[in-house]
Formats: sequence, C-alpha cells, structure tokens
Amino acid sequence: MALSYTASASNTQAGPSGVAIITGAAQGIGRAVALRLALHDGYDVALTDLPSNTHLLNELKELILAKSSAVQHQDTASSRKAASSRRIHIVTGDVSAEKDVKRIVDETASVLGSVDVMVANAGIAFAKSFLETTTEDWDRIFSINVRGTFLCYKYAAKQMIKQGKGGRIVGATSGCGFSGIPYLAGYGATKWAIRGITATAGEL
Repeated sequence: MALSYTASASNTQAGPSGVAIITGAAQGIGRAVALRLALHDGYDVALTDLPSNTHLLNELKELILAKSSAVQHQDTASSRKAASSRRIHIVTGDVSAEKDVKRIVDETASVLGSVDVMVANAGIAFAKSFLETTTEDWDRIFSINVRGTFLCYKYAAKQMIKQGKGGRIVGATSGCGFSGIPYLAGYGATKWAIRGITATAGEL
C-alpha cells in the first residue's frame, strides 16, 4: 500500500474501476483533488465533509457530472473512458469522530464497491501567537488534523487489507510541516505530526 506526504492527485493503476474517498471535499484542496480524480484519473468518488457543507458537496457532484457529460463528447478514447459511468457518493461526517470515519469507509465500500484511495485532506487552521494559543485551540486542531488523519488512515487501511488488492493512502501536510512559521504553532505542529503518522504507517 503506497502512502504519500501530500494531497496531490496522481495516476494509479486502479483506473475507472477505482474508488476514492476525499475528506474535506467541499472546498479548497479537497475540492480540487476530487475534480482531478473524477475527471482526469477516472475514479468513482466519495465526497466527504461536515453535514453543514452538504450543499457544497451537492454543487461539486453536479459539476463533476456536468463536466463528465461534456468530456464524453470529446473525440478521444481515453477521455470517454475516464468520464463514462462516473459514480459519485456524498457521505457526511466529522473526521475527528471514530464512528463517523468508520461509517464513511463502510458506506463507501458498500455503495461504490471498494475503497482504493483515501485522501485524508480535511483540516482546520488558525493564526495565533504561541503564547495566545489556548489549550482549547490546541486540542481542537489536533483532534481534527491529527486524530482525523489517523482515523482515516486506519479505517481505509483495514478496508484495503480486507479487499486484498492494496490501495493508496494520501495525507495533507504543508510547508508548516517542514519549518516553523510564526503565528501557526498549532497548525504547524499538526502538519509535522501528519508527516510522522504517514511515515510510520508505511509498515502497512
């Protein structure tokens, strides 16, 4: 099972039969990754975010379907193959809640048939000086960014091992995970932690 330090999309051998879960898919990097995997790399996708962002997930789903329909009219076999029969499933939840992450993975496998890629992208950030950062700030950002990534890795890996055909698990870090940046102590610490989790998860 291959693991990566970044949340960038890449071609894999899973092709049009592959299924990818993207957390934090409603906006930003997660949205861009979902578009790439669905429209360029030929994946069926499970779009995941908080229940409050369901409307954004629905908008993304409609955009993917519209673009897939347009691609089907292009005169290249590879484009038609990537866009044909695209399946999209929306499943909401909080990545810091273990029961939610397990449900997201189980539901994706049940509805779309497998889990071949997990993009653990969901995360939050805040800008405060080191001394102004509260324990509540610290616990919240670690709960979502670090605990959430750990849970996504864990339950995706369990499903991939169960399937017996491997897969790809992708985490999201940043420049803050390589060098300290003022006013981003909490965020930076979580990105360093994600690098560590990803490296140790290589045992899989």
